Amino acid sequence: MNKQKWIARALELGAEGLEIYEGQSAERSVAWFDGQMDSFVTSDVKGTSLRAIVDGKAATVVLESVDDGKIDETVGLLIEQAKLVSSKDADILREPETTEEVKSRAEWVRPSMAEIREKLAAVEAAVKAADPRVKQVTEIGWNESENSREITNSKGVRVADSGRVQILYAGVAVEENGEVKDGYRVEVVPDLSKLDPAEVAGKAVRDALDDLGGKPVPSGQYPVIFERRAMTSIFGALTDMFSGDLIGKGLSPLKDKADAAIFSDKITVVDDPKNLDCLDVANYDDEGCPTRRKILVDRGVFRQALHNTKSAARMGVESTGNGFRHGYAGAVSVSPKNCSIEPGADSFDELLKKMGDGLVITHLAGLHAGLNHVTTDFSLQCSGYLVKNGKRERPVALVTVAGNFLDLMKKVTAVGSDLDWEYRSIACPSILFESCAVAGE
Repeated sequence: MNKQKWIARALELGAEGLEIYEGQSAERSVAWFDGQMDSFVTSDVKGTSLRAIVDGKAATVVLESVDDGKIDETVGLLIEQAKLVSSKDADILREPETTEEVKSRAEWVRPSMAEIREKLAAVEAAVKAADPRVKQVTEIGWNESENSREITNSKGVRVADSGRVQILYAGVAVEENGEVKDGYRVEVVPDLSKLDPAEVAGKAVRDALDDLGGKPVPSGQYPVIFERRAMTSIFGALTDMFSGDLIGKGLSPLKDKADAAIFSDKITVVDDPKNLDCLDVANYDDEGCPTRRKILVDRGVFRQALHNTKSAARMGVESTGNGFRHGYAGAVSVSPKNCSIEPGADSFDELLKKMGDGLVITHLAGLHAGLNHVTTDFSLQCSGYLVKNGKRERPVALVTVAGNFLDLMKKVTAVGSDLDWEYRSIACPSILFESCAVAGE
């Protein structure tokens, strides 16, 4: 693709500007079942998104292949589409900006197919041998992906980012006294030769065994620890509250909350696309805006919303570098990137001791149906375990936890030190809350 030719011709035909977004994704995945390879899939997908601005309005076309001989036809279509847009908000292309670029610390070693088969077979065998209550290995697999993107526009922006990730996953079903529970484990694997099959198997099996024998608790108000996975689930489902686009449209509970205390003073929330502890590091967003570290909530006080170029212009502020797409064919929207609640000083055992008697929630279900994103009211099925005198007593299941997330986040007793990004771009430590409503028996 002759990008400068496309840009020059677009301007000649009447466009105020043209943005060219190129994305490429190469993947290799292997599924293993019952001692043999069940499937093997490779893909290499490249696509281009063109965005033209006419009278402050944008139109986009997505191309799987680009033909320089069809510039006039394609750009002409874009210009006609842009003239039909009736949005009140102006679309803007970014000017070039400099930034200090960082590179992920991960050093990936691409394994051979023989190494993948050998390791998956070893993990399967280790899962089967981990405990006599293992009923079935439900899934074993490997996935690796390499992604790159390049943004070029008529204002002079030309930036690029790339990343890679490799994961191995294992699923298991265990059975005891007719009760069956599932367990699952995902491991980020920079070097497959260093992965210990027994360790992965042990974590997957333990995840399942911990839920065996779960029973409800009496309904009531309980001191509660949201274990880091559960805390990440509910917080991640509600991070759109920080979207400047939704705040500006009145669709976020943080509308008119700037510089107000929204959480406990024990809570600080940071969004940092350049965080080198994370797998996916981004120097630029998908509009070519440099990314940076932002403190969204500082010791409970709401300080910063997330913005892309359009939402920032609407509110008279600068973009925070949070205009991202879901693939080359997706529209740019405001999205968090490497967003976390900052860890505290207490280990998980110390949280248990501080709680004394209460409930630990390890898994949440119904996040799509049981959450109101405008009010943050929630009612979610959950499982976990009962704690007595700071020690685990028995598994808990078939209960519902309910409340209002903003209210809950003002009842923080302590924040754990166990933040772990794993493969995620949103992460939380475990958090101990004074009380939460639990519906059970």
